Amino acid sequence: MVVVDLKTKVLPQNHRAYMVRPGTGYHLLGAFNANHAIAPDLAFLGIPAGERPRDFDGIEDQIKRARAFAEWVKTEKSRGDPLPPQDLAEYQNEDTPSRVAMYRNTADEILHALPKGALIFVPNPNFTQRAMVGELAGADEDRVRFNGTGHWGEFQYLGRRLHNVKMLPMRKLPKEFYPPMKRRNWIHEYGGKETELLYRQYYGDFEIVGRKAVTEIEVTGQRVFPQDLSIIGALITLIDQKLARQAAGDAEALNLLQAVFLPPDQEEGPVVHASLGSPGNVLVESVRRRAAPVLKVIVVLALGFTGNEIWDMVQANELQLVNSQALQGAGGEERWSCFFDQFAARLRWIRVLHQAAIFTGSVLLAWTSSGVKMPWVEWGRSAL
Repeated sequence: MVVVDLKTKVLPQNHRAYMVRPGTGYHLLGAFNANHAIAPDLAFLGIPAGERPRDFDGIEDQIKRARAFAEWVKTEKSRGDPLPPQDLAEYQNEDTPSRVAMYRNTADEILHALPKGALIFVPNPNFTQRAMVGELAGADEDRVRFNGTGHWGEFQYLGRRLHNVKMLPMRKLPKEFYPPMKRRNWIHEYGGKETELLYRQYYGDFEIVGRKAVTEIEVTGQRVFPQDLSIIGALITLIDQKLARQAAGDAEALNLLQAVFLPPDQEEGPVVHASLGSPGNVLVESVRRRAAPVLKVIVVLALGFTGNEIWDMVQANELQLVNSQALQGAGGEERWSCFFDQFAARLRWIRVLHQAAIFTGSVLLAWTSSGVKMPWVEWGRSAL
């Protein structure tokens, strides 16, 4: 039995991505990165786990205290004065600062309202450095306390952890990510386009339930050449049109000439994203049909088996496909991702891809025999 783990992140349609600014002037950037956490820029908040900041008794006095420390640290002159008191009783009769509702709502959003699993982007103002991206812990999980850095080194902040943190180069992010960084908002929710761009950088391979699937072919440290796209494009066309013709009940076989020169299906066909001549990745995006995940399976299998061996394994039920990152409770007993129905889960779709498997196996056989390196095939070896 050969087991292939697609390791493809499956996301519900209501999944969201947010930018969280690391404090005024980015002063909490180092603390966020070191602790893999986000927090409101309000020092010494004391709100027990499970409690909502907006409903917590005495939250306004805590905001008064936090703002007093923020004013103290603002200038060199003010830092020469004694530190403000930490005793909340000292602030009960103080005037309520302006924008207290904004501070309260921001604290509530960061510590409670942002949904569990949301993708959080913590930007870096230096575009030559890296940004932190991670999946947000649940509001019911224990909160984390950590100190700031520099002049804020003695201030303690209350935050939520990020899981599966990755540090992504700022220079790789599209220009759409820059305008929100210039605003004063502590939190910014990205739209659909920006969210998917962040998914590509963070997840690589991902599926949005019932909407689209994206497969990433890594060209690590190598340039993407036209030959790479020619092979990938021909194979993805072959797979997509096989699936389309099968769905329409058309038994006509697609030949390799058609696979290379067939006009693209601009309405429902897959899309390939790449930067020619530059190091990077090739992304294959399919919306209507399941071509992108099928491409991944075929290429991964072709790294270790010939086309005929793949076909024989399918016929003998000796091939098992799993996805360790599928959405829990979706995809049926086979633990498939939501993008596949039971028809696909039973592997019947791969049986019509004998031609694609043989084609891929032939390409890789020619690659091995010629000694010419095609670095885009290396990405799949870890899946077997």
